[in-house]
Amino acid sequence: MGLFEKLVGRQEIALTPQAGLLLAAITMVAIDGEVDDDELAIIRRLDGSRTTDDWESALKVWKLKSIRECVSLASASMNSEQHLVAIANLIDIAMADGVLVGSEKELLEEYLDSFDVDEDDVANIVDVIGVKNNRGVF
Repeated sequence: MGLFEKLVGRQEIALTPQAGLLLAAITMVAIDGEVDDDELAIIRRLDGSRTTDDWESALKVWKLKSIRECVSLASASMNSEQHLVAIANLIDIAMADGVLVGSEKELLEEYLDSFDVDEDDVANIVDVIGVKNNRGVF
Protein backbone atom coordinates (compact mmCIF):
# COMPACT_ATOMS: atom_id res chain seq x y z
CA MET A 1 0.00 0.00 0.00
CA GLY A 2 1.43 3.36 -1.03
CA LEU A 3 1.83 6.26 1.33
CA PHE A 4 -1.21 8.18 0.07
CA GLU A 5 -3.39 5.08 -0.21
CA LYS A 6 -3.23 4.92 3.58
CA LEU A 7 -4.96 8.28 3.69
CA VAL A 8 -7.79 7.47 1.32
CA GLY A 9 -7.95 3.70 1.79
CA ARG A 10 -8.24 1.09 -0.89
CA GLN A 11 -11.49 1.08 -2.71
CA GLU A 12 -12.55 -1.71 -5.00
CA ILE A 13 -13.98 -0.33 -8.20
CA ALA A 14 -16.68 -2.30 -9.94
CA LEU A 15 -18.13 -0.76 -13.07
CA THR A 16 -21.23 -1.86 -14.91
CA PRO A 17 -20.62 -2.70 -18.57
CA GLN A 18 -22.29 0.61 -19.55
CA ALA A 19 -20.03 2.54 -17.16
CA GLY A 20 -17.01 0.69 -18.59
CA LEU A 21 -18.05 1.67 -22.12
CA LEU A 22 -18.45 5.28 -21.04
CA LEU A 23 -15.09 5.25 -19.25
CA ALA A 24 -13.40 3.97 -22.41
CA ALA A 25 -15.14 6.66 -24.47
CA ILE A 26 -14.15 9.40 -22.01
CA THR A 27 -10.50 8.34 -22.12
CA MET A 28 -10.52 8.30 -25.92
CA VAL A 29 -12.12 11.74 -26.16
CA ALA A 30 -9.78 13.25 -23.55
CA ILE A 31 -6.48 11.64 -24.58
CA ASP A 32 -5.46 14.31 -27.09
CA GLY A 33 -6.52 17.25 -24.93
CA GLU A 34 -9.11 18.40 -27.44
CA VAL A 35 -12.81 17.60 -27.40
CA ASP A 36 -14.74 18.21 -30.59
CA ASP A 37 -18.46 18.15 -31.29
CA ASP A 38 -18.31 14.87 -33.24
CA GLU A 39 -16.67 13.10 -30.31
CA LEU A 40 -19.22 14.49 -27.85
CA ALA A 41 -22.04 13.39 -30.15
CA ILE A 42 -20.78 9.80 -29.92
CA ILE A 43 -20.75 9.92 -26.12
CA ARG A 44 -24.25 11.43 -26.09
CA ARG A 45 -25.38 8.60 -28.33
CA LEU A 46 -23.90 6.08 -25.91
CA ASP A 47 -25.47 7.50 -22.76
CA GLY A 48 -28.12 9.97 -23.83
CA SER A 49 -28.23 13.64 -23.02
CA ARG A 50 -28.94 13.23 -19.32
CA THR A 51 -26.55 12.40 -16.51
CA THR A 52 -26.79 8.78 -15.38
CA ASP A 53 -25.28 6.75 -12.55
CA ASP A 54 -23.09 4.99 -15.13
CA TRP A 55 -21.84 8.35 -16.43
CA GLU A 56 -21.07 9.52 -12.88
CA SER A 57 -19.20 6.28 -12.11
CA ALA A 58 -17.16 6.50 -15.30
CA LEU A 59 -16.32 10.16 -14.75
CA LYS A 60 -15.27 9.52 -11.14
CA VAL A 61 -12.93 6.72 -12.18
CA TRP A 62 -11.47 8.81 -15.02
CA LYS A 63 -10.65 11.60 -12.56
CA LEU A 64 -9.03 9.24 -10.03
CA LYS A 65 -7.14 6.72 -12.14
CA SER A 66 -4.39 6.68 -14.73
CA ILE A 67 -5.19 5.95 -18.36
CA ARG A 68 -3.69 2.47 -18.04
CA GLU A 69 -5.87 1.75 -14.99
CA CYS A 70 -8.92 3.05 -16.86
CA VAL A 71 -8.20 0.68 -19.76
CA SER A 72 -7.93 -2.23 -17.35
CA LEU A 73 -11.10 -1.33 -15.45
CA ALA A 74 -13.09 -0.76 -18.63
CA SER A 75 -11.91 -4.07 -20.04
CA ALA A 76 -12.76 -5.99 -16.87
CA SER A 77 -16.28 -4.57 -16.82
CA MET A 78 -17.31 -5.95 -20.22
CA ASN A 79 -17.60 -9.33 -21.91
CA SER A 80 -16.15 -10.08 -25.36
CA GLU A 81 -19.34 -9.09 -27.23
CA GLN A 82 -19.37 -5.77 -25.36
CA HIS A 83 -15.66 -5.33 -26.13
CA LEU A 84 -16.47 -5.43 -29.85
CA VAL A 85 -19.15 -2.75 -29.46
CA ALA A 86 -16.75 -0.66 -27.36
CA ILE A 87 -13.97 -0.96 -29.95
CA ALA A 88 -16.33 0.15 -32.71
CA ASN A 89 -17.25 3.25 -30.72
CA LEU A 90 -13.64 3.95 -29.73
CA ILE A 91 -12.54 3.73 -33.36
CA ASP A 92 -15.39 6.05 -34.31
CA ILE A 93 -14.26 8.57 -31.67
CA ALA A 94 -10.60 8.29 -32.65
CA MET A 95 -11.40 8.74 -36.34
CA ALA A 96 -14.04 11.46 -35.88
CA ASP A 97 -11.62 14.08 -37.19
CA GLY A 98 -10.58 11.83 -40.08
CA VAL A 99 -7.10 11.13 -38.72
CA LEU A 100 -5.85 8.32 -36.50
CA VAL A 101 -2.42 9.27 -35.15
CA GLY A 102 -0.58 10.09 -31.97
CA SER A 103 -2.09 9.59 -28.56
CA GLU A 104 -5.46 8.45 -29.91
CA LYS A 105 -3.80 5.69 -31.94
CA GLU A 106 -1.68 4.61 -28.96
CA LEU A 107 -4.69 4.46 -26.65
CA LEU A 108 -6.72 2.55 -29.20
CA GLU A 109 -3.88 0.02 -29.45
CA GLU A 110 -3.95 -0.34 -25.64
CA TYR A 111 -7.66 -1.10 -25.77
CA LEU A 112 -7.12 -3.58 -28.61
CA ASP A 113 -4.46 -5.35 -26.52
CA SER A 114 -6.74 -5.43 -23.49
CA PHE A 115 -10.00 -6.39 -25.20
CA ASP A 116 -10.91 -9.77 -26.61
CA VAL A 117 -11.61 -8.83 -30.24
CA ASP A 118 -10.82 -10.50 -33.54
CA GLU A 119 -8.46 -8.62 -35.89
CA ASP A 120 -10.73 -9.25 -38.87
CA ASP A 121 -13.66 -7.68 -37.01
CA VAL A 122 -11.52 -4.65 -36.19
CA ALA A 123 -10.42 -4.31 -39.83
CA ASN A 124 -14.06 -4.38 -40.94
CA ILE A 125 -15.00 -1.73 -38.36
CA VAL A 126 -12.14 0.52 -39.49
CA ASP A 127 -13.25 0.18 -43.13
CA VAL A 128 -16.87 1.06 -42.36
CA ILE A 129 -16.00 4.00 -40.11
CA GLY A 130 -13.54 5.27 -42.69
CA VAL A 131 -16.33 5.33 -45.27
CA LYS A 132 -18.83 6.78 -42.78
CA ASN A 133 -16.53 9.66 -41.90
CA ASN A 134 -15.41 10.44 -45.47
CA ARG A 135 -17.06 13.81 -45.97
CA GLY A 136 -14.66 14.63 -48.77
CA VAL A 137 -16.89 13.01 -51.36
CA PHE A 138 -19.59 15.64 -50.86
